[in-house]
Amino acid sequence: MPALASLLKFTGVFSLGILSGIHINFSTATLDAIITLPSAGAAQRAFVISLGKLRQVVRPLEVAATASLLTAFLFGGRRGRHGYLLFTGLMPMIGIALEKSRMAGVEIGVVNVQTRKKKGGENVDVNGEVVRSGMEAWRVWGLVRGGLVAFGFAMGVVGIWGDGA
Repeated sequence: MPALASLLKFTGVFSLGILSGIHINFSTATLDAIITLPSAGAAQRAFVISLGKLRQVVRPLEVAATASLLTAFLFGGRRGRHGYLLFTGLMPMIGIALEKSRMAGVEIGVVNVQTRKKKGGENVDVNGEVVRSGMEAWRVWGLVRGGLVAFGFAMGVVGIWGDGA
């Protein structure tokens, strides 16, 4: 059992490290590139597509990190049940709660920006200032979420180092 617990700890902390890098990269470099697109409509579409791709990558990592760290806590035995496993395992779940409570409203504001229509029914213009301000607000919450996961990662690294696992 100690070997299984060590493997689960390593898997969870490794997943947290990848998650923190993805969140921070998306909130900085990717959103910067999207904001600099020549039209607000293109930026809006790129933002929606990028968020979909982000979630496809991030959700399995969040589940893997949380499940492996909480399972390591359960299988850790008497000496292996450390509180840091619970805290690090809950960081992705706190990030999901943050996304549902704060980031979803900002995202809906960017996705549902009112457009003007031509007589033919095709979109002419998207309010660029609303799209830009929404993306910048999403960036702030994305950095907070990435910071939470990075804090969990750092706590996990210190915890594994202290365990000697």
